[in-house]
Amino acid sequence: MSPRPDYSEDMRRLVAMIERRMSEYDARHRRRKRIDSTLSKTLSTTKNPGVFTLREIASSIETTVGDLLNEPLLGETDLQKLASFVDFVIDRFDLTGVRAAARRDERRFAVTEEEFVEREYDYPRPHHVFIVPHARAAAGEGIEGESSVETTEVLHSIRDVYTGNLRVIKVIGDSMAPVLRDGNKVAIDIRRTSPREGEVVAVYHHMAGGILGYWRVGNHGGEFWLDKANDAFNSVRLDAIRDWTLWGTATRIVDAPVPPRTP
Repeated sequence: MSPRPDYSEDMRRLVAMIERRMSEYDARHRRRKRIDSTLSKTLSTTKNPGVFTLREIASSIETTVGDLLNEPLLGETDLQKLASFVDFVIDRFDLTGVRAAARRDERRFAVTEEEFVEREYDYPRPHHVFIVPHARAAAGEGIEGESSVETTEVLHSIRDVYTGNLRVIKVIGDSMAPVLRDGNKVAIDIRRTSPREGEVVAVYHHMAGGILGYWRVGNHGGEFWLDKANDAFNSVRLDAIRDWTLWGTATRIVDAPVPPRTP
């Protein structure tokens, strides 16, 4: 009969690490960490705790199981492998709803991509959102940082992205400069087809192609105008014949080129 493995030294190291992280927790919060029954049992016994027990302890003192077990941080190669696997899962199960959004496009837009006329923007694409938290928590510094406003807004928009309510277009030309510049990628909310006066909208004219502009109601019934931010361009009249389609209202710039410094 083989002897039972001795884990006492491993447990002493684990207990020492937990006590160290508890002290750091106390210093951060200026109060002593309350020792509950789970923590007390782990600190006072040589019996190996289960993984769920360790996860509960790590969460309560704002660190990770890997930190308590002194596991090395993932290297760049491991992170790349993990990222590739996540990309595969997202694509395999359509977690962002890209393929579902494309199917909705076929019913929603009367103009196919092959027949689309690019004038001031290209064909609206499903809005892709990639959140890649490559932040490495330093030992003892916790597992969650404060999210920036931009990140929070992106997270809140996930539902709209998944349901296909947001599209992204790439601006072509300078008719809306400096508000929208050539190459900017702009989010279009395709639910908002009754814009307020002065909102930037994406209209598709069945002969002239995609047009961007400030929405303005004309003086004559059924007449609308698209005013330009760039004074060098004339406003575009949309007549009552309705040979155009309002595809949505621009909500924000989601990507913009970063120009180099001019000498």
